[in-house]
Amino acid sequence: MDYYLLLIKLLLTLLLFFLFWQSIKYFSRLHKYKKLKSTLFPKKYKKYLKNIPQYKALSPKLKEKMHLLILLFIDQKEFIGAKMIITDEIKTIIAFYASLLQLGFALGEKDQVNTIIVYPNNFIYDERSQNEGVHQNETMILEGQSANGTVVLSWQDIKQDIAQREKENVIIHEFAHELDFESGYANGTPILESSNYRRWSEVFSTAFNRLKNLSKEDNLLGTYALTNEAEFFAVCSERFFETPKDFKKNFPDIYEQLKLFYRVDTVIIFQ
Repeated sequence: MDYYLLLIKLLLTLLLFFLFWQSIKYFSRLHKYKKLKSTLFPKKYKKYLKNIPQYKALSPKLKEKMHLLILLFIDQKEFIGAKMIITDEIKTIIAFYASLLQLGFALGEKDQVNTIIVYPNNFIYDERSQNEGVHQNETMILEGQSANGTVVLSWQDIKQDIAQREKENVIIHEFAHELDFESGYANGTPILESSNYRRWSEVFSTAFNRLKNLSKEDNLLGTYALTNEAEFFAVCSERFFETPKDFKKNFPDIYEQLKLFYRVDTVIIFQ
C-alpha cells in the first residue's frame, strides 16, 4: 500500500513539475512575442523580400503577421552554414517561405523545426539500407532534406527557385515534410484539425493513384510527386503556395483539402 502511495506522489510531483515547466515556457514565449511585436521590421529584411510575389501580394494585416513570424523564426531557430557563411538575406528568405506555411496557424502552432543547415550547392547524401541481409549504399545528390526537426537546404537551389518564379520551391517542400512528420512519420497525411481524415485520404489517394497510372507525367506536378505519398503531399504544398490558381484549376479537391489544412485560401491572398 505504501508503495502505491509513494508511486502516486511521485507521479503527481512529476506532473506538477511538467506543468510548471510548461507554464514557464508559455510565459517566456508570450514575453518574446510581445517584445518582437513591438520591434520594427528591419528595412534590410524588406529589401530582401521586395521582389517576391507572395510577399508583395499580402494584405497589410497579413504582412504584419508575416513580419512577426519572420522575426520569431530568425530569433528561435539555429542556422548552421555548411562550408558557407549564413547571412541575413539567407535567414530572411528561408524564414519567409517557411512562415508561409504558418500564416494560417496561431503563433507557435505546428512549429517543430529547430535547426536549418544550409549548403552553398547541392549536397551529397549517403543512404545505407539492408534488405534480406544484403547491405546497400546509395549516394544521392539533394536540394533539400528534412527529419527530426532539422531541415537541410541548398542555397543555390533556393536562389534558382526564386529567380525562375515557376512552381518549385525547396523550402516549402522540406517544411511541408516537417508538418507531415508531426504525426510521427511522413506518409502524406499530417495531423488534421480542420480536415476530415476520410475525405483527405479519399482525395489524395484517388489523385495519387490516378496519376501513377498515367503513361506521361503531369505538367503541373511532375514525376517526383509520384515517388510516394509523402512527396505527393510536399509537392502539392509547393504548388498550393507557388501557383495556386493553376493548382486549384487542375486539382480542385486537393486544393480544398490543403486550404482547410493550412487555413488560408492562397488564390485569394495572393491575387
